[in-house]
Amino acid sequence: MITVTAILNAIEAHANRAIVQELLLIKKEVEKLRPSLRADDQDHADALLLKLDRLISDQIVIVDDVVLEEVFQPLAQTA
Repeated sequence: MITVTAILNAIEAHANRAIVQELLLIKKEVEKLRPSLRADDQDHADALLLKLDRLISDQIVIVDDVVLEEVFQPLAQTA
């Protein structure tokens, strides 16, 4: 029989190689699953949610308008 811990560990292992869209779906599923878990498994799910947030933020690049302008300005001058 597969345990909740094993499932959460498998989710975590997959998340390490997932793209943002997959990570967002995984996060939603873990959030849905969390209330039905025992306390110790909820703690594991909470830790996994934190890791998912970090993995998502590591892949999302926030572009500042000033930086964007600095990047495209030299391109416009060469054209």
